[in-house]
Amino acid sequence: MNHVLRDDVVLITGASNGIGRAAALRFAQESSKVIITYNKDEGAAWETAEQCQNEGARGTMVLHLDVMDDISIRKAVADTVGEMGRIDVLVNNAGVIERRRVEEQTFEDIERQLRINLEGAIKMTRSSLPHLRNMVINIASVTALRGYPTLGVYAASKAGLIAFTRTLAEEIEPRKAYNVFPRATATRMTDFHGDPPELVAEAIVDLARGNYLVPNGGDVKVDDLPAMRGYSMADVMR
Repeated sequence: MNHVLRDDVVLITGASNGIGRAAALRFAQESSKVIITYNKDEGAAWETAEQCQNEGARGTMVLHLDVMDDISIRKAVADTVGEMGRIDVLVNNAGVIERRRVEEQTFEDIERQLRINLEGAIKMTRSSLPHLRNMVINIASVTALRGYPTLGVYAASKAGLIAFTRTLAEEIEPRKAYNVFPRATATRMTDFHGDPPELVAEAIVDLARGNYLVPNGGDVKVDDLPAMRGYSMADVMR
């Protein structure tokens, strides 16, 4: 059964650009209340918030969030709940990548990818769960499904996130947890080569609306989206 997202409180990590920004705008079109978090790009976050208001958001917040900082995580969740009263959908999108072979990665490179991509998502989820009404959507990666030279650490962080989602879904029923698998997407991570981030945003919003027959803890692969939903690229980019 489709879920109406009007007035739903949607907290998105890494929402000042890329997939997170596209998702924020798409939820705004559904008349959701959108929480836009950023780490460094404050100006871009406020621009995203303004665009969300123009797209029909029922409310917006802009919050600083460093998912490597426990205090920052707790504050972002507390500020959201203090203003909005709850969280309906958490989108764990914030991520970093280092494109180097394992032997070329520094310990700092390894730690940063694991802490932001995996540990940060787990801690954001843990902090949000007491206030969460509907679902967690984790942004995974096809890199976790096969070997991609120079992406081993990044892939490991995303594989861990996939496993986390599976277990989380079992623990929080009847609430939901899902993975979204983008392909290469045109963001700063890929030097803006690949699919438009709006395509990923469409999958995220469709999940939140309940448009897919996906089991709790399951996956949506973005390369299946047009066929699954009958969209053309013009529809997605509207």
